[in-house]
Amino acid sequence: MFLHMNRYISLYFLLILLIAPIHLLGLDSYYYWDWSRHLALSYYDGSPMIAYFIRIATLLFGDTLFALNLVTIVSTALTSFIIYKTARLCLNKEASYVTVLIWLFSPLVTLDLINQTTYDTPLTLFWALTLYFTIRYIQFNRNQDLYYIGLSIGLMLLSKYSGIVLVLALLIFLVATPYRRLFKSRHFYLALTLAIIVFSPVILWNAQHDWVSIRYQLSTHQTQNTHHAMGSVLHTFFSIFLPAINFLFIPPALYLSKGTPRKSPVFYLCLIICVTFGLFYLFVAGKATIRGYWLSQYIITASLLAGYCYQEWAYRNSTYLLIVFYILTSGIILMDNTTLFSFGYSKKLAYYQSIQQINQSNDKLPSIVITPGWFEARMLFFLKNKPTIFTFDCGSMQNQYRYWSPNLNTLGEVLYIDTFDRLSCVKKYFAQCQSLNLPATFDEKGKPIIYAYWCSNKLDT
Repeated sequence: MFLHMNRYISLYFLLILLIAPIHLLGLDSYYYWDWSRHLALSYYDGSPMIAYFIRIATLLFGDTLFALNLVTIVSTALTSFIIYKTARLCLNKEASYVTVLIWLFSPLVTLDLINQTTYDTPLTLFWALTLYFTIRYIQFNRNQDLYYIGLSIGLMLLSKYSGIVLVLALLIFLVATPYRRLFKSRHFYLALTLAIIVFSPVILWNAQHDWVSIRYQLSTHQTQNTHHAMGSVLHTFFSIFLPAINFLFIPPALYLSKGTPRKSPVFYLCLIICVTFGLFYLFVAGKATIRGYWLSQYIITASLLAGYCYQEWAYRNSTYLLIVFYILTSGIILMDNTTLFSFGYSKKLAYYQSIQQINQSNDKLPSIVITPGWFEARMLFFLKNKPTIFTFDCGSMQNQYRYWSPNLNTLGEVLYIDTFDRLSCVKKYFAQCQSLNLPATFDEKGKPIIYAYWCSNKLDT
């Protein structure tokens, strides 16, 4: 089964590459694309690495779906390779392939890493790299790996703040094992300093902007009802955790139940990471709304534990069934996210088709388009001329756009596109607005998908 596995995995990535020009990514991907047009040390919403990745791709292949897809394809391929190399440090070749297959075809990985280009793209790459060097240090005890760990942690935090969960798990592992001796090593503190230096652009940007990004992350997903925290935790576990992680709750539980978990420092580390990750987000669930995408990094160490269970206890048939189930599920997910069709109503496909109507019915579009907030701005990636995007205050969160958008009264001719008709807000800034004559398209609730107007401060004479 595993004789030509490298070829099969390469063929999978080639298939994804072939559909990249028509593969619709999650809408948040297009918000980060606009970050890449305004490179900075950091951003209102968080760390900047995804903007740098996208900028490299768009410089090579233009502002296209292919370029944005390429970021996630290359990152996922590299992550798969790193996970394989990590597994080979502690597993045989067959079990290492099992680890990679379970991780790569996990529906959550397909949804989060193949189907969108977001913070999680570089986060997962550098999370895997941090784990690789950590396990290599455990296996070979070389001080140079401590510095690689520090560098990887810095890059991970430069990708997304939630990388701190892995840092927390690593600290728990140090305290709970004889590796606590590292607290007496100068190499440990030099590596920690290296991580802080790499992460320092984010610290500097936040210091210059009143720590707005940190405050945003601490408050943006808070729930209104904090009196029923346990109810929120249970609801999150059954409605988010179980569907997202599904069968990969089993490997950590199996490893824990099959004797002394401390027998292998490597897999004890994997267990600690899984448990720390789960408990951290369940704790957060008592105070904030959790998204399933946030859990995708759990899959890495759960897959390593699955590979261990396969190698040591020969759960072959169940493992093969799981891999086949994951491959079929991931294939359906990929088929359901193209510009050609959708199995059900797809908001991003509806936005794509509506914007294409604007492209086709107008030979020339203004160089500036306005919309109320970042949420609405995401779909504007599909405009053919890739205009400058500004937002204005009208009931939507502007996030990073608040730093980019000028006084709209100073603008000449613009295109206003929105998911709601907020023309009364727009008229505060423009002398006249005229509706675009577009074919009526409606969402599943019968509401128009988009509203579009030409607006201008140039009065007719």
